[in-house]
Amino acid sequence: MGTTQRHPYLYTIVHRNGEAIWCPQEEFVSKDFLANIPRVHHLDHLSPHFVTPFRALVYHEVVIRPQHILPLVTLCAKVGHHPASLHLPFGFLESSFIDSLKFLFGQFPPIWLTYFKGALVPISSYDFLDGCLITVLGYLHFTEEGIFVTNHHTRIEDVLRTKPELAQFTCTPRTPENPLLYVTTPREELPL
Repeated sequence: MGTTQRHPYLYTIVHRNGEAIWCPQEEFVSKDFLANIPRVHHLDHLSPHFVTPFRALVYHEVVIRPQHILPLVTLCAKVGHHPASLHLPFGFLESSFIDSLKFLFGQFPPIWLTYFKGALVPISSYDFLDGCLITVLGYLHFTEEGIFVTNHHTRIEDVLRTKPELAQFTCTPRTPENPLLYVTTPREELPL
């Protein structure tokens, strides 16, 4: 995909009847919402007198190495913006690798899949636009029923712990109080 300023897979996530619906960004006025949210290293140029959402370093492309001479494969995330709410004044970003996992490994011959079994892959990542980043990871497993990601675990990064000066840009107190309540993952016993 190269190094472009605009991520090609942007979505707005609309919640209807308790279901998250990923709508392509072309259907909305803001065609490139990521361009309006600065990265952490750009905050030096912003006024500290306003609460400003900022993005952590989320990987949109992840390279997976097989256990054999097969070539490396690249997963690409769909990035969705959840709208603002009472507990999330800026909304939040969700990066999902599920469609890429299904598409990529759904094309491979079964013999190739054995070389990727047990590879650590991201499932989804949640950027709460205030320095809190939660990534859900798991291990690839293949059966005749489909592609599975098992043994889920969660990695939580808090940029404010390493750069406390960024707290001047966040809501006080930081919201949401428990961001893990907004993290959803596919069930391990069901194929992707």
